[in-house]
Amino acid sequence: MFQTILGVVLTVVIVSICIYYVLRYLESVYVKYKGKPYFIHWYWKCKKLPSHLQELLNDNDFYNRLDSKRKRYFRHRIAMFLESTQFVERDGLVINDFMRMQVTMMIITLTFGMRHYQLDYLRTIILYPSSFFSILNQTENIGEFNPRSRALVLSWKDFQKGNLHQDKGKSLGIHEMTHAIHYNSIKNNNISSEIFYDTFLMLEKYLGESEIRKEIVDSKILRDYAYTDKFEFIAVLVEVFIESPEKLKQSFPEIYEYVARMLNFRYFE
Repeated sequence: MFQTILGVVLTVVIVSICIYYVLRYLESVYVKYKGKPYFIHWYWKCKKLPSHLQELLNDNDFYNRLDSKRKRYFRHRIAMFLESTQFVERDGLVINDFMRMQVTMMIITLTFGMRHYQLDYLRTIILYPSSFFSILNQTENIGEFNPRSRALVLSWKDFQKGNLHQDKGKSLGIHEMTHAIHYNSIKNNNISSEIFYDTFLMLEKYLGESEIRKEIVDSKILRDYAYTDKFEFIAVLVEVFIESPEKLKQSFPEIYEYVARMLNFRYFE
């Protein structure tokens, strides 16, 4: 009897694994032609936010553009992120619900087109009141992503400047969160990571044309810091995509499409 049960269990497990990998391969083929996964949202049960956190959501422009079903998904993802992420305060800063929600809403907005929005290499958010000395880089910073510590470190003052659109189109939060998404896409092989990284490689190839690179540089649509390396380039590019989508789409429609595909972000359309 035991051997029979064990045989059945092993058979079910092996068949389930085979089915998973077949479906995973078929979805990769689907992505190649459609540029998006089979589906984004599927949850056994959506978590609810406490009413005092729900009130903070009501002032979020992105959330307010969503239909009722996607608003429910957005709230679920907010609740899941808050449940799984530790917020740490530094240099006397006292983190309150407003701060937690502002950071979380930005991350959920950026990853809302991704099925795998829980980033394996992001488990801690560290907030300083202003700039801080980075042990990682041995420099004075306003933000950084530390994959070894699985931490995103931000100056609250500078985060809010970008969040309130007071920093000439720059956004510290979007910039550093893009680094976290990019790193996760390199280290993981889920469908969201595959789409992000493969499309990034396609974008790199497209930008290999010297004429296109010159057009981008001459346009001044990206600040000079974007040309530090490929990681800073994509972080600055996503800032522009989120902050000035119409400007990017009008100036460089092909690049706009690459970024929209990387994030599976079609909510401006």
